Amino acid sequence: MKLSSTPTLRRFARVAAVAAFVLAISAPAMSQALTSVSAGQACTKAQLNRKSGTLTCTYNAKTKKYTWTAAAAAKGASTSRAGWPSKLVIAAVPSENVATMTLRYQNFVKVIEKETGLPTTFISATDYAGVIEAQVAGRADVVFYGPFSYVLAKARGAKIDAVGASVPTSTVASGYYLSYLVTKKGSGINSIKDVKGKNLCFVDAASTSGFLYPTAGLLENGIQATDYRSVLAGGHDKSVLAVQAGTCDAGFVYDDMFDKLLVDRGLIKTSDFNVVWKSGEIPNSPIAVRKDLPADLFALLKKTILEKINKTAFVSMGLCANETNCNVIEDATWGFKPTSDAVYDAIRQVCEATKSSRCR
Repeated sequence: MKLSSTPTLRRFARVAAVAAFVLAISAPAMSQALTSVSAGQACTKAQLNRKSGTLTCTYNAKTKKYTWTAAAAAKGASTSRAGWPSKLVIAAVPSENVATMTLRYQNFVKVIEKETGLPTTFISATDYAGVIEAQVAGRADVVFYGPFSYVLAKARGAKIDAVGASVPTSTVASGYYLSYLVTKKGSGINSIKDVKGKNLCFVDAASTSGFLYPTAGLLENGIQATDYRSVLAGGHDKSVLAVQAGTCDAGFVYDDMFDKLLVDRGLIKTSDFNVVWKSGEIPNSPIAVRKDLPADLFALLKKTILEKINKTAFVSMGLCANETNCNVIEDATWGFKPTSDAVYDAIRQVCEATKSSRCR
């Protein structure tokens, strides 16, 4: 008896023959489908960064379309793009309301999107902790922090590097800012020592100029947490506006918010207030990038932040008419200059001095 004469083996032979036939006719079709992809042809979000011959599926930030692009013309063609995410998220700790911050970061987002070829969005949580946790969890790729919130993010496990710090002009290599304690004129508060028994507005428990340095200043002047009633306003603007409304007798705020931003928006007149305390110099705020991103993407983001996220570059790109009326981030920052984690050891030293439970 021949083995092929059994019913089972005859059925197997027929199945194998059919499979071979299907493969024979489908292989050319598959090959034809791949070779039919041409430059400029639409691809899908799911195909982003995938290759077909010499073409790569890329995202055009201007047209908001996915297309097959020749390698030489693809954005970031000098990089492998292996392992790149399908999108990027930029975030910032809140200093003003979300709508205002989103508007002020729109050019930042446009440049990152253009340079990386990746869809990019901006988010701002309602508190500092939300932004910190987003980057710890890998849900935010680039974050503009305050110095203290950056230190907290690192301490809580965020895999990040500070690639730049904000500077007020293109001619300075680094910068600093101050924390103010402001009160309405006629409040009877003439110095930081007069806040005993008062409602005192802080910004956020993770704010450098709105909590950490103020806490240090209070302790240096013999004022304990039990000597006043603490209010967390939720933003630098809200701290000052709470003082203006009488909700708080005095409030902490960073200098540029009080001296310029709220004035420019017509929300306050500085002549209605007294500045009764100023902190020592605080190192300017860092911008941090996830260091667990692919190395070539990390390098591209760092290069873009240091070279193209500034007022001068924005004007040259046509994003701003002039540098005077141009926002890079939410304040008057010109752009970013290189920094390092060691710069923020000063913040860690203040944490040690205050023994604040918020530093953990």
